[in-house]
Amino acid sequence: MHTDCNTISPNEQRAYVDRALARLKESGLRITEPRKQVVQVLAGTRKPLGAYGIRDRVVDGGGKIDVVSVYRILNALADIGLAHHIGAVDGYLACSAGHAHEHETQHLICRSCGCVEEIDIPMDAMKAIDSAGAKGGFQRVRARIEVLGTCSHCT
Repeated sequence: MHTDCNTISPNEQRAYVDRALARLKESGLRITEPRKQVVQVLAGTRKPLGAYGIRDRVVDGGGKIDVVSVYRILNALADIGLAHHIGAVDGYLACSAGHAHEHETQHLICRSCGCVEEIDIPMDAMKAIDSAGAKGGFQRVRARIEVLGTCSHCT
């Protein structure tokens, strides 16, 4: 197993933290120490983490936070497009897009190392999904696609 795909440069981490803090402020949310701590944990990994894993990393780094607060913070970050819930592994991941999602995304999840890559869903795929749903009277609000496989570092 290789860990190269989970390496995040200090510049990438700083960029996410700066973007996240700015978006929190724009959204009218206070920038509290617990929010900063959760954002910093998310900035440092490409592996989705659950609330307990995030709490453990904050505490290991010398911080103080409870799991209920982590869940509330994660929900707020997801609501404003700064984090994604990855259902296949029941964890949260920093949004790698530098903007709010006007489009849909899919996540490529490596079954070996757990790293996740976020990519745009092609418009043709969205049209096909909408067309198939429309046949049954279904109207899409949002799409999340999670693809399990093996990343290039682990193959």
